[in-house]
Amino acid sequence: MKFLKQLVKYILKLILKPFVPNFIFKKIPDEIIIEPTNVCNLKCPVCPTTYGMDRKLGFMEFSLFKSIIDDLKKFKKKPVISMNFAGEPMLNKDIYKFVDYANMNSHQTFISTNVTAINEKNSRELISAGLGAIHLCVDGFSNESHDTYRIGSDFKIIKKNIETFMRVKKEMGAKNPNVSIQTLITSLSLKEKDDMIKWSKEIEVDSIYFKSLSMGSHTTNEIKDKWNFLVPKEKEFRRNQFSFDYPICGIPLKQSVIYWNGNLGLCCIDYSNDIKLANIKKDGYVKTLFSDEVIKKRKQGFKKQHKLCIDCTLGNADYLGETHRFKNNPKEIPYNQV
Repeated sequence: MKFLKQLVKYILKLILKPFVPNFIFKKIPDEIIIEPTNVCNLKCPVCPTTYGMDRKLGFMEFSLFKSIIDDLKKFKKKPVISMNFAGEPMLNKDIYKFVDYANMNSHQTFISTNVTAINEKNSRELISAGLGAIHLCVDGFSNESHDTYRIGSDFKIIKKNIETFMRVKKEMGAKNPNVSIQTLITSLSLKEKDDMIKWSKEIEVDSIYFKSLSMGSHTTNEIKDKWNFLVPKEKEFRRNQFSFDYPICGIPLKQSVIYWNGNLGLCCIDYSNDIKLANIKKDGYVKTLFSDEVIKKRKQGFKKQHKLCIDCTLGNADYLGETHRFKNNPKEIPYNQV
């Protein structure tokens, strides 16, 4: 049944590929990923920030973030503002101002964090700023499973930090943010799945998202050989289960990426900014996004004509994971939709 669904998806995308008018790229995307920083304090083994990113490191200034939100004021549609990408967002000292300003201007806001920097004080600040949703990432329910992948992190500390965040949220009587525990499905964490679900219910998060493990779109064979033991043996938990090479990818249409320095990105896979678009500082975000040059490259991305698209593990994904919901909260943010 799953194969048939993927086959239908493949055929529909094949039919749609020749008919891609430019005007569909002149709409505000559903989600704008704004990178607070590309600096990370961990060394996850198959994360492109660790092994494949060669961009200059830096932090987005609040003035640039504000200009993006201000440029969207004239539009009725308010895209989700996701404040994460190649780095750990909590390392940017202005992250609370980012959340507050986007929230004040009617945007749903989202952060995904490795939780290393979460404490009682900044939990209150994030919640008070009006954060809409957050993914608290812990990759297993033991030091063996979590620390093996999240190199530089300690499971016991992360577990305590997550529990602190939930306690603060409860003490504040806050409905938001929607809280989801995000866990990579690895050969080590899979056996701890039931324990994680039980704990997630106990601390009263909204959901837990078990995310399929990607070995990286551009990982070297050496890295893959070293860390391939983390990929589950069970096929149903693998990201790529069939041999379909999907002819189109909806990500460049539905999503927009802005790097910390104002460069516009093609999609959430282009960690190194290999696809050169333009910088938004001169003409602003919207004018730059809708320029002929940028639309041309976004359209090429939609048709998977960039070199980056060939081995993309997201655009060709059959299984991105599964979510177990404990509460009915409409502000939950899906990881991605291809």
